[in-house]
Amino acid sequence: MTALRISGNTRYTSNILKLDTAYVESICSNYFGDNLLLTKAEKILSAYYPKPEFSCPLCHAGNKKKHNRPATLIPTEVGYLFKCLNCMNDTGAISLYNLLQQINPSVAQNYQWDRWVNKTTGKGFNIPDPPKNAKAEYYKQKEQELKEKNKREYERRQQFKSA
Repeated sequence: MTALRISGNTRYTSNILKLDTAYVESICSNYFGDNLLLTKAEKILSAYYPKPEFSCPLCHAGNKKKHNRPATLIPTEVGYLFKCLNCMNDTGAISLYNLLQQINPSVAQNYQWDRWVNKTTGKGFNIPDPPKNAKAEYYKQKEQELKEKNKREYERRQQFKSA
């Protein structure tokens, strides 16, 4: 299989691939287990990233005994892409986020939040921003945590002054 080359802004590539690699390793160990072949890697910019091959979690094609693993996660400059030779011949590849949406939506949501915190979602990226009301809750929680931290620091200083 030839590598998919996606051109674009490489400013965030190392941050995206660092986060994506952690998710890919977790997915591979949790979902594909002994049906995983992890001997290949792709060079993106100046580092090598794993390119796992496994049975497809969507169409269940592949056979470990016959060494047939038609699905792979391909590292690119915009993150990992999922490709299955059996069920995606004419449609191309889908992003890691779209694969996660199909096999485990709660992990996909966590992945979306992790990418959002790293400022790699939304326009120009292959993952949409989280919903606005969820972001408002996130900022409210962060503000509350900061207020509590400041209050503890203030009380600590007051105790130090009175002692």
